[in-house]
Amino acid sequence: MGMVKCRECGKEVSEQAKICPQCGIEKPVPPSKAGQYLKLGFGAVIVAGMVQCINKQDAQKAIAETELRRVESSKTPEQRAKEIAENEKAEADFQSVVSRLRALRALGKNPASFELVEATLMKDDTVCVVYRGTNSFNAVVTESKAIAKNLRVVEWNRFCAGKSGKDMMYARRAL
Repeated sequence: MGMVKCRECGKEVSEQAKICPQCGIEKPVPPSKAGQYLKLGFGAVIVAGMVQCINKQDAQKAIAETELRRVESSKTPEQRAKEIAENEKAEADFQSVVSRLRALRALGKNPASFELVEATLMKDDTVCVVYRGTNSFNAVVTESKAIAKNLRVVEWNRFCAGKSGKDMMYARRAL
C-alpha cells in the first residue's frame, strides 16, 4: 500500500483512502493516468463516430438535392404550370375546409370540446364532417354534418352517405 498526494490539499494519504484525513475531501486519490487515457480514447471514438454520421447525412442530403434538381430541370414548362395549378388548388381546398370547420366549431355549445373525427372533401366541394363535442347537457355526442361551399348545412344522406372524396383530416392541425 503506497502513499500519494491528496488532489485537494497536497498532503500524503493512502492510495486506498476514501476520505482525506487532513481536508476531508472524498476520493482524495487522483485518477490513474491509464484511466484518464482510457476516458480520453473513448471520448475520441465517440466524437469520431458523430463526425462520420454527420458527414454521411450531409452526403445523403446533397445526393437528394441533386436528384431533385435533376428531376425539376427535366420537367417541361407545361408540367411545371400544371404542378403549380395543382398546388394552388390543393391550398385553396385546404383553406376552404379549414374555414368551414372553424365555423362549425364556433356554432357548437362548447367550442373547446370540438374534436374532429373525419373530414372529407367531395367532388362538388361539399365537406362531410364527423365530429365529437359536448351538447347542452354536457354529454359528449358524435355528429355528422355536410357543409356546402356557401357555409350552409345540407343533407348528409344526399351529399355524403356512401360516397368517397378527398381525405382532409390533416386540416385538424390548423384548427
